[in-house]
Amino acid sequence: MSTQTNPPELIISLSRDKVRLQLMEDPTSGRAPWESVFPVYNTFLEDQVAHALDTAMMQNPSLMELFQNVEVLVIDRPNICIPEYYKNNGMLQGIAGRYLRLRAGDTLTTDHTSGDTVIAYTLPTDTINVLREYYATVGQVHLTSVLWSAINLQDNAVSKESAGLFFYLSGNTLLVLGETAGKLTFSKNFYIQDQSDLAYYAVACSRLLKLKENWLVVIGDEAPPFDMPRVPDFAIDRQLKLPALHTLIASHRSCES
Repeated sequence: MSTQTNPPELIISLSRDKVRLQLMEDPTSGRAPWESVFPVYNTFLEDQVAHALDTAMMQNPSLMELFQNVEVLVIDRPNICIPEYYKNNGMLQGIAGRYLRLRAGDTLTTDHTSGDTVIAYTLPTDTINVLREYYATVGQVHLTSVLWSAINLQDNAVSKESAGLFFYLSGNTLLVLGETAGKLTFSKNFYIQDQSDLAYYAVACSRLLKLKENWLVVIGDEAPPFDMPRVPDFAIDRQLKLPALHTLIASHRSCES
């Protein structure tokens, strides 16, 4: 049985071109909510992450507080979804090596999702260690894992008869999840520079997978940076509105417990 998990006090989101920090409000201490984005190059290198965090702390000294719950959210790192059986039987490294770039100095990690599936991805070990120097209690999770956990809990979206594609836009990242009969069967993220990129990747995924419904996923009060395409070969059938990000992360952690 899952146990209730408190939402993170601080979320550090890492993507290819930015580090985003979201500090949650704490009425008991008088701490106000705060958010900022720091453009970077090669954000998965430790010096880039450290520079962004140092700059953030100069802007908001509240980030130097002792937090009990800090989450690093990996936005667009390539990932694969595989049955947990392979991880438990020592086959994860060999399978991941076929689909992910396992470079020297990388750590291969997994997030457990619903059922018997895990999400596997890599991060530079030095980057993970730098983050732990700032926040010893830091956790790490991929956005794919958080979204799939949330989608899987929606009775109106996932069932034994369902088959859908879920599109989520975060900044310049398009995340696409494919689901059939309640199982995650496809996970891919794309870098979007303009509206034509979005149309190309959305239509391509729809044609490739040929699932029944296309869903647009919206988190909290976020406004998608691009409009989903309206073309003869593609249409959004339904919209799925999810709670705020810190609530989704807490829910995902509860499902893991």
